[in-house]
Amino acid sequence: MKTLKTILQSKKIIIIVTIITILLTIIRIGIPKAIQDLTTSKEISGIVCEKKIENEKLTLTIKAEEKIRGTYYFHDKKDKKEKKKIQIGDNIKVRGEITKPSSPTTNNLFDYKKYLEKKKIYYVIEIDNITIQKKTTSLYHKIKNTLLENLSNPYQQAFLLGQDDNIEEDIKTSYQKNGISHLFAISGMQFYLLANMIIAILKKLKIKEKTAYKITILFLFSYLSLIGLTPSIIRGILFFILFSINRVWKLKIDQKILIFWSIIITIHINPYFLTEAAFWYSYIISIGLIYFLKDNTSYWKMLWISSCLSFFLSIPISLYYFYEINILSIIYNLFYIPYVNYMVFPMTILTTIFSILEPIYAIVINILENTSQMLSQIKWGTLIFPKVNILIYIIELFLIVISCKYKKKFIFILILCILLGHYFSFYGKKDMIKVIDVGQGDSILLFSKGKTALIDTGGSIRFDGKTSESITKYITIPLLKSLGIKKLDKVILTHGDEDHMGEIFYLNSHFPIKDIYINLGNYTELEEKLLMVRDDTQQSIQDLTLKVGSFTLYQLNKSWNDENESSSIYYVYHPKLTTLLLGDATQETEKYILNTYQFQTDILKVAHHGSNTSTSKELLETIKPKLAIISVGKENTYGHPNQEVLDRLIEHNIPYLTTSNSGTISIHPTTQQVQEEAKER
Repeated sequence: MKTLKTILQSKKIIIIVTIITILLTIIRIGIPKAIQDLTTSKEISGIVCEKKIENEKLTLTIKAEEKIRGTYYFHDKKDKKEKKKIQIGDNIKVRGEITKPSSPTTNNLFDYKKYLEKKKIYYVIEIDNITIQKKTTSLYHKIKNTLLENLSNPYQQAFLLGQDDNIEEDIKTSYQKNGISHLFAISGMQFYLLANMIIAILKKLKIKEKTAYKITILFLFSYLSLIGLTPSIIRGILFFILFSINRVWKLKIDQKILIFWSIIITIHINPYFLTEAAFWYSYIISIGLIYFLKDNTSYWKMLWISSCLSFFLSIPISLYYFYEINILSIIYNLFYIPYVNYMVFPMTILTTIFSILEPIYAIVINILENTSQMLSQIKWGTLIFPKVNILIYIIELFLIVISCKYKKKFIFILILCILLGHYFSFYGKKDMIKVIDVGQGDSILLFSKGKTALIDTGGSIRFDGKTSESITKYITIPLLKSLGIKKLDKVILTHGDEDHMGEIFYLNSHFPIKDIYINLGNYTELEEKLLMVRDDTQQSIQDLTLKVGSFTLYQLNKSWNDENESSSIYYVYHPKLTTLLLGDATQETEKYILNTYQFQTDILKVAHHGSNTSTSKELLETIKPKLAIISVGKENTYGHPNQEVLDRLIEHNIPYLTTSNSGTISIHPTTQQVQEEAKER
């Protein structure tokens, strides 16, 4: 142990290890990996590493020549029951289309490609057929499968296996809104509680302290191999091991050195952890609590100080990754930290051992969920900040750490000024139009002078007819938050088709909307449903004029019998640029507009995703657009955009962009600059 102490404390070794770690991290992250090309294959055989079942699909991670992530959609209940038999460790053969995962086509969104790369996964496969070639005989896999099958409660899976996928979406969202979602993943606190429970039991069995710690550490490593690696789990285990060895073996090594070695080991395990919020939350907050929290205070005072410290230290991290904070989380954590750590987590372990406790456990969980959902309805505590240069977040974090150490009033005032500047920088953004890439649908954002309008929301049905992930959840709302948009002044739905208004219900439930407008004509089923949800919904009557900062929107269309013909058509005027938004209008509608109004436009949002039912020769010759934009899904089965329409645009020397190729398209009226966000990457 003396040799270990000498090594850990040696300044020369610390400097050498730091340099080696930096160089290796640059090499491992920066240098492209040589990977085998699997895109020409249609069939893959390999071992199942991970398995996740949702309502309608099965997601598998398969270790073949290269690791691959596969998605299989169940055909019916019988098929679902059959595919549930697939277990981790099974050797399977899958058939389907193999592709490389793509990065988001809209700036500031979650990058699924980079997320998979962190897990050393470079391919995805849409699985058509699965065959089990050989069932696993591995004891390790059998233990892991037994745990997965027997721990059916979502909170048992979350706290004991590190998997929170099966917690209901609305409840999970409430945890995120309240700023307490960090409590529902396995963390250092849970490991400390679990380890101390084991040590207490071993001491009751008259086992010597050092032996008890050795057994506990061995158990934690075995447990870690079952549940997988995350930054918070690794940090928790390393802190427990290093600090326990230091205390029990009386090495008297400075805590700073132990923290250093913990960080170094974590980075060597996976350098990509440096890019994850969990890494920064885990280490920044833990280090802050170790350095700034004094032990010689009462429990409740310590809880209050630790809650405040955790909140303030996490502000720059939350703003960088999620663009928002909830100031009420300081108060919420006073209840939820002790409730989760000393009630929910211990009850999870006890209920797993003694199933007779399940009714009591259900009550404990109900209290947790119901209070969180109730508190999530409180809106005023949530603050949304726009995305800014990374240097601003670094400065914020640095000043917060300095203020915690020195407690100087002028530093606190400086932090407050920087945060206020960050918060209100939203109002300094230039006027813009964003044609958002929502796949096979329409969604267009207008922003000017702090005012916003969203024209259509996109829909939740993929072009192949299968239900997709929520566009609003993963694209629209994160985009709005990254821009600093705190509410939508207007949501304008051009007509009642799924691909134009299908996401309005999720958006209405999860983001503030002041006014909603629908088109003239007969109500569709979706519009009737919306009117039941929002009885203040208005109709976009002909010649309706709406103001959005420097933008003026004129609704040109009348009521028709056909829903597409009745699409609200908006002529958008800006002193520097004009735009015509045609929704899903037909050539018949276009004729009416040309006969009723006289105008030209700089930009044309082509009707009906480039269908040949729209964009007539007469329209193009009359309005003379300088640029056409087509909102369309990649490889859609409708054949959009139609070649006839593209030929007409080419014939009239009108350049065009499609969201399927360019991703989200940003237009800045004052400079008339057009940015293709997918191509910026």
